Amino acid sequence: MTGKRSDEEDEAVPDNEMAEIHQRATAAVTAMIQAAGEVAQVLIEARIMQLQRAARASDEQARRIRAQTRAAQQADAAVWRPAMRTGWWRTAGTEDIARVWRAASTWHHVDPRAQQARQMVVDQLAKRTGRVMPETQESTPDGTEVLSDAVDRAVSEDTEQSSQRLPMSAEAVSDRHERMAAEVRKAWPSGQRADTVIGCEAWGALAYTLDQAQHTGHDVQQLLRGVSRFVDRAERPAAYACRVVQDQLDETVDLGTVRVQSRHGTEPAAVAASAFPQSTISAVTEVASASEEQQPTVRPATSSVSMAAPGR
Repeated sequence: MTGKRSDEEDEAVPDNEMAEIHQRATAAVTAMIQAAGEVAQVLIEARIMQLQRAARASDEQARRIRAQTRAAQQADAAVWRPAMRTGWWRTAGTEDIARVWRAASTWHHVDPRAQQARQMVVDQLAKRTGRVMPETQESTPDGTEVLSDAVDRAVSEDTEQSSQRLPMSAEAVSDRHERMAAEVRKAWPSGQRADTVIGCEAWGALAYTLDQAQHTGHDVQQLLRGVSRFVDRAERPAAYACRVVQDQLDETVDLGTVRVQSRHGTEPAAVAASAFPQSTISAVTEVASASEEQQPTVRPATSSVSMAAPGR
């Protein structure tokens, strides 16, 4: 022996080091994802508490908190939506992935798209690490139906207000309802689901949304087929269908900057790179404080939605 190591020995050390680095990196990602999931659990519970207390305070307070909750859901969707494109993962870092997981986990109980985003994270991490992400012990917080219904009601209430800005005769409204009811029955020919949706108190909001979509060239049948089966269990099935249809209509992606295109125009909702402007503690504290104090005025949604940050 000349004291020189063989080629095999020279290569063994770097390989072992790389394996150790890979293992540590995988552990770090897993730990951050788990922490993000825990944050989401806290935020879900805080929002449910906020909604319950607002409901006991006054109708106006409850309406404002529902609107804030809906805005929070939309802004968090702006965080997870870019991650649904495989190209996003080429430059995504650990913190980016954790933000997406937190945002999606905050709403996956009430938004099917959020559940899909969570699955995308699981699939992509499996490709990156070669390992399946360990299952997290996430329980479903009590009262998630309150969170779900609050978002649905916020959508229907906003839509009703929008429809009232365009005065129509009773005959015209009745005609709209009949035409859209026919579309609903075509999309869901089984009958029971269609009858339940059409008979819901929020039917007017859904009919208006479908009519507006049809006038702008959208396929109403396709939009309705995009409504998940949860509609059969929703507290207000027409409101839930209205929300899902609007989610299909309203969201657009513009050169990496996610924008929410509402019926009243296009406004920036949130950018993935700045999706977590608040610290976790301040975000949770803000929601909890609003619940306890029952403030009559709610801050604009764009400042509180990313509060740290669904399927059916």
